[in-house]
Amino acid sequence: MTSNGVIPHVLCHRCSRIIHSDWVQERLARAKPWTGQSSWALDGDAGEEENLRFFHSESLEKLDASAAAGCHLCALISKKDQYFEWSKDEHHTGLVQVVAGAGTSSVWLETSRIQDLEIDEDMANDLAGIDDWLEERYNESHDFSGAWIMDDFVTVQLRKVRSDTYSQTGPDSNLPLSTSSDAPEILESMQYWLKDCVENHAECNRYSSTQKDPTATWFPTRVIDVGQVPGKLAPRLVISAAEGLVQKKAHYLTLSHSWSISTKANNLKLETENMAQLQDSIPLDDRLSKTFRDAMKITQQLGCRYIWIDSLCIIQSGPKAKEDWQREGLTMSDVYGHSRCNITALGTGGNDGCYTPRNPLQTSPCLIKKCDDKSTVYAVNSLLENTFTENVERSPLFKRGWVFQESVLSSRAVYFGAPQLFWECRRQAFAESWPFKTDTPRVRQRLTEPTLRAIGDAPFSSKTVFEALCNGEEQQMEEDTQEEDDRAKHLIEHTFPSFLAWEKIAKTFIGTSLTFTSDRLFAMAGIARAIEHFRSFTYVTGIWRELYPLDLLWRFTRELGARNNIISGSNAPSWSWAAKELDVKESLKNIAHSEKNTQRPDHWNGNKRFLVESVTSVDYLSELVEFPNPAFESKYRPDKEGEITIALKGRVRKGLVKTERDVQNYPEDRLYIEGKDPKSPVIVYMDDDMPTEGVQVLLVLLMRWEGLVSNYWKRQFQAGLVLVPAKNEDGKGGPTVYRRVGAFHKDEFDFPVNAFDGREAEEVLRIC
Repeated sequence: MTSNGVIPHVLCHRCSRIIHSDWVQERLARAKPWTGQSSWALDGDAGEEENLRFFHSESLEKLDASAAAGCHLCALISKKDQYFEWSKDEHHTGLVQVVAGAGTSSVWLETSRIQDLEIDEDMANDLAGIDDWLEERYNESHDFSGAWIMDDFVTVQLRKVRSDTYSQTGPDSNLPLSTSSDAPEILESMQYWLKDCVENHAECNRYSSTQKDPTATWFPTRVIDVGQVPGKLAPRLVISAAEGLVQKKAHYLTLSHSWSISTKANNLKLETENMAQLQDSIPLDDRLSKTFRDAMKITQQLGCRYIWIDSLCIIQSGPKAKEDWQREGLTMSDVYGHSRCNITALGTGGNDGCYTPRNPLQTSPCLIKKCDDKSTVYAVNSLLENTFTENVERSPLFKRGWVFQESVLSSRAVYFGAPQLFWECRRQAFAESWPFKTDTPRVRQRLTEPTLRAIGDAPFSSKTVFEALCNGEEQQMEEDTQEEDDRAKHLIEHTFPSFLAWEKIAKTFIGTSLTFTSDRLFAMAGIARAIEHFRSFTYVTGIWRELYPLDLLWRFTRELGARNNIISGSNAPSWSWAAKELDVKESLKNIAHSEKNTQRPDHWNGNKRFLVESVTSVDYLSELVEFPNPAFESKYRPDKEGEITIALKGRVRKGLVKTERDVQNYPEDRLYIEGKDPKSPVIVYMDDDMPTEGVQVLLVLLMRWEGLVSNYWKRQFQAGLVLVPAKNEDGKGGPTVYRRVGAFHKDEFDFPVNAFDGREAEEVLRIC
């Protein structure tokens, strides 16, 4: 370490002897260069793996000491925040080994500690001898005869990377690295990533907005002018129209941050009373959070003069606050869609700021060797996907519903506040620890039912899934298409993939929290507006007409006895998932997912595939007779509409619901259909805990499908809604209006008698 920072790419003699061993060098020579043409992660190696054990240190203390002395590789393999949680408080006793593994495209070094296996000082000098001793003991016992291995402290990848995948600010320099994320090399990376994206990424320049001309300049009502003198902040609030910013074709950034910043009593925010004062100047004192000041500085560094910050650009208190919030809140698809870049401050408090101290050796690749084929081998601490998920997607900030929407809507984002800087756009992702061009998933090119079904609940890029939904080719079914085969084909080829993409976004959003649950639909209005605009879909209260019937077959993953009956503050109708409150442990599922009973305990690992592995036929057995299209504000924030109704035409059955135990003594709701074999009940998933003994309900069948399980076993399924008559408040009679209380899924394997056999009469049912 120097007074200016930390020197990278330096190895201690123990790391050097592992890296330069014949075994590692031979396998690195065979490794194929990584080209960047993969999704997020560096894909796992295929083929048979090899491994060899190396002694590294007498204890974790010795490993940490070597890292502190400046060994770049020791810093990577001793990164403390990757130790197992339950081992952090234990004494660092036991020998540290490095197990080198090799596959077709990389070599990896897996660091682990063999607890209670120690060596004396004389043995520690015979490195090769200890290697042989370790290998011999392991081969004899596989458990080191009483000692035990605490595996997977850290896995470091040795990746061969082609030169054309380097970021322009690649990690080859031997100049000292700063111990703060507020450093010149960080700024250089950030500027390069933004410039490259703006100039070369067509998909990132197709703003996800609701403007008729998406390439036109658009500005929020108000923005912050940070000052035009580089390095000198002089912020003031400006009215965009009054400043003529659209005509000037100016650019602006946006900020996503913890709401705790805006709610602190002494923090500066826009109010009716201080608007004129803030238009004159915004004071750079303690009332302005450090996060806001840092964001203004970053705005200048990225070559912009304007930034939009919610609590400084939307009136927070005063006579016009509510009106301003409701108007401005419905423009979020444009605010973030047209943003040049979204600055995301991952800190949870206003004083956290955007910058963090860190050990740069743990967040920078270590250059191992340059190869003759114009590729370079780097040691990297973790896969990009895992690092991004750990530091960004699982951060407390991303538990906030509004922030999730902001992340989805913005074409580009730079993430501050973690131990390293991250970049994400609709095409590529970067991190300081992996500053090489890495494509995000090309969902738009593979938005097909088999592909989306195969990736299931795997990590995904919400930006690219959203891009696929907004800019996919128009695939709607013609209104006069009546042929059953055409309807079924459309359902499989078009409705399924669009639904699966939407479900990924909706499920992630539902897993976030909101200060006011009444804002649930309002907080995703921007996402809905953009999709509706680009796809010409019709959206109401979280449901899409074009995704019928799948979008109505939602259910919650709650155990019996743990479901509440609390009506959501959104005032959504019963047929929308937004009608009910959700606990943080709950998630949204679809009844058409072919899986085991998700009312079992959390550890139950059922089949999570959509429908079945291969859908061979689908019967579209109901018709959406009416779907509302209410006024603009009510559509995106239906707090003035009361009960919004839809009308379905479908086959119906009556039955009684009972809560019973299955053969493994787990409770489940069973529905016994009138006139059917009582030994073949239908499993239903009720939305609430309710007295089910003898409750009479109506089943309406929405769809039936057939598919192959394990590619050879054909099974048939049925799915639909469970309804009860709604209360007739005025007592005037008239046609019965129903409300949804659950959904059902029928599998011929579990119960061979069909719930619906084709002899049922069709009815038109109105559901509120």
